[in-house]
Amino acid sequence: IIGLRIAYVFFIERKYDMKFITFRDRVWECRDIFKIPNVFNCIYDHLIQPDQQLFVFIHIDEFQLIDRWECDAVNERKMPAKQLFKEMINGLASFMLGPPSRIYVQTFLSGTAPQVVISAKESSSVSFGFINCPQLSFRALLNITNHYAQKYHAEKFGCGTYKWMLCRPFLQLLEDTGGLPRALQYIFDVCFEIEVDGKKFFDDIYQQHFNTIFYNVKHHLQERYNIYETISKNEKLALELLFHSIDAIPVHRKACLDPSDQDCTIESLERDAHIILNPCNATSSEFTIKMPFFFICLYNDKLKIIDFNLEATLRVQNTMHWHDWELFVAYYEAFRTNLLVKRGKHTVRLGELYRGVYGTELVKNFEVRLKRLSVRQAQEQFPCSKLTEKDSSKSIPWEEGKDVIINGVSAKWGDSFRILEAVQGDRFLSIHQTKYDYNSATYTLKDLLNEHIKNCESPTFNTTNQLFDKLVDYRHITIVFTTQPFYEIGPYDDSFIISCNNFEQYFGPVFSSRATFALTKNINPNFSELQRMVECLPGVGDITADNIIINRPYKSEDDFFKTHNRAKRGKEKHEHENPGKKLKLDFYPFNV
Repeated sequence: IIGLRIAYVFFIERKYDMKFITFRDRVWECRDIFKIPNVFNCIYDHLIQPDQQLFVFIHIDEFQLIDRWECDAVNERKMPAKQLFKEMINGLASFMLGPPSRIYVQTFLSGTAPQVVISAKESSSVSFGFINCPQLSFRALLNITNHYAQKYHAEKFGCGTYKWMLCRPFLQLLEDTGGLPRALQYIFDVCFEIEVDGKKFFDDIYQQHFNTIFYNVKHHLQERYNIYETISKNEKLALELLFHSIDAIPVHRKACLDPSDQDCTIESLERDAHIILNPCNATSSEFTIKMPFFFICLYNDKLKIIDFNLEATLRVQNTMHWHDWELFVAYYEAFRTNLLVKRGKHTVRLGELYRGVYGTELVKNFEVRLKRLSVRQAQEQFPCSKLTEKDSSKSIPWEEGKDVIINGVSAKWGDSFRILEAVQGDRFLSIHQTKYDYNSATYTLKDLLNEHIKNCESPTFNTTNQLFDKLVDYRHITIVFTTQPFYEIGPYDDSFIISCNNFEQYFGPVFSSRATFALTKNINPNFSELQRMVECLPGVGDITADNIIINRPYKSEDDFFKTHNRAKRGKEKHEHENPGKKLKLDFYPFNV
């Protein structure tokens, strides 16, 4: 089998329009001549001058499928077991381990078989060495995609840049791989299954259905890694891996997250391809566990952290405007709270629940009880005497504290809220204000305090006496989630803030990758909307902003200002009049 494959690749594949199956069928009666030594000798005679040595590097991908095929043949077709994989390796062994000869072979295997399975298949003469393959950088992901764009002659801008590089949903798909090579492979497999003509796929990339592509890639990853079964075997370990990944908690290679299974270390999990380790820094022996967003969705499917498909809520093709921003905040709070509950946590400090927030330590140290949460969208604007669900019109029992409730449209009091109960018996209204601001003006301490005062005073208006009496018994905690920067330090009791400065501390690296691109980065002339550029770029009006959009892309600040002198003059004037306030621009994906 190996001999046939090598002969096909070397002598047939790129020279004739013939599939391997056709080649195999035509030469099957003469298959004995395709033994491995015969094939290598033919290649040697074809390529090499006398007294030279031939080095052959064989990469067998998804090698576990060989064993799966034999298992199916034995069980379903009642064929005798032949230990096919071991025989194949033994057939190559003489070229790897034998005395010096004119032909040397090095075999590389890749796939999703656990280390213990590989070790069990070692032949008497060959052992397996394990290599920790690093994750792909985002720059590497872009370069690999450009390889396919070049291969299929994809459309370019006038400056020579491929047009796909400004397709935001496709860039998000690349981010969702977490740098896992197999996930990237399946993205291309799915894309070119949907559109066989590679050039047409790239040319029509802005019209592709990326939510469907995400779902199909997720399905392929489940088939290969069998994450559902892994979770079923050890749910506690799965919960700890998910928690450590989402919260970016550092671990050592020898660490064991499940005390009941000391052999299951972080190191062994990495070798078995369950996780990717990211060094905390160049000198540290600690790592963070990096999961592709595809894996997070698979974990949620099985663990039921929230009772719906995560990818259906946090979609790839998400504009992340103000309403999406409200949903994102609410669903993340429910997801992380439920994960804590699943891990067996019954109480938590507010500072742990809302990690990374700016706020006073006294309030962050309040310990509250945890309950499993659902997310509900209300028809009415709370505070009101009756609160019902938007789709079903069912009553929402908001006092039970089992829901994150997204308030009715245009509500002045809180975009969403939940009830929390302190261990000491006090009850809190955790009121979320999601501030989506186009011009990214600095959010001030005064803004925060005014928001909190408004929330505390709102129950005095348009509420019944009965509801008012209920609400005054709750301690109001205002939590502002804003896309704006926030720099002030001061007394802001009962008020927390999460701004673009501490965004990743709260949402963690996995979830924040779904929002930072659209929400918290600096102005990006390649993607920012006309209105935001007009409000944020000094000297830029509607006409200039329109020209900026027409002349995309821009790879650097020099590239941008070379094309738009008005924007350059406006920037220089702004920085001269406002010393210390340098205007920052972002040129993602060209500056990664």
